[in-house]
Amino acid sequence: MTRGWSRNRLKFALAGPLFEAGNRFIPGHPHDRLAQLVADQHPQRVLELCGGTGYAARLLADKSPTTQVDSLDISPEMLATGRTRLRRAGIGNMALHEGDVAALPFDDDTFDIVMSVFGWHELPTDTRHRAIDETLRVLRPGGQVIAIDLDPPPAARTVFDLYLRLTERPHARDVLGTGLADAFTAHGLTVTSHQPARSWARPFQIVHAHERGI
Repeated sequence: MTRGWSRNRLKFALAGPLFEAGNRFIPGHPHDRLAQLVADQHPQRVLELCGGTGYAARLLADKSPTTQVDSLDISPEMLATGRTRLRRAGIGNMALHEGDVAALPFDDDTFDIVMSVFGWHELPTDTRHRAIDETLRVLRPGGQVIAIDLDPPPAARTVFDLYLRLTERPHARDVLGTGLADAFTAHGLTVTSHQPARSWARPFQIVHAHERGI
């Protein structure tokens, strides 16, 4: 476990149940949006990175029952909450895994899509770069990365900056603007779509990337 993640253990222990309750109320419904974007691709197997309780993964597994969905997070506290919710939902095409995104416990060429919601900004910079390399390793040829993450709404940058200073670590700023898309490109992905935050009605960016040459 990285030092940055260790510092977040208490945050995740407290936040797991809160995230589960609050995710449905986030403006723009990012988890639902991601699940639908991925389901529309009709993948056979999907990996969610930094999945927390697996909220988005459960939405996807429910929407696409023929897709095998794996959700990985380094926090046992978040996963404990997620496993309780998964048992209650009775979903059989999904599994939760404890692991490090910088050393994924999966074979090469395993997944059609790697997805995440608000995960990349949580990673320390060096861990994020290793995680992108690991993402490329586990993607099948022609695989896709679909990410939703932080981005400042154009008309609310001052409020957003205050939010960052109060609640996020400095490395979270790396993903803002074109930061996440640029990191994907630098590691050999082709960004085919980048939708920045528009307003408080959709206060997040959506990045869709493929292996280079696809």
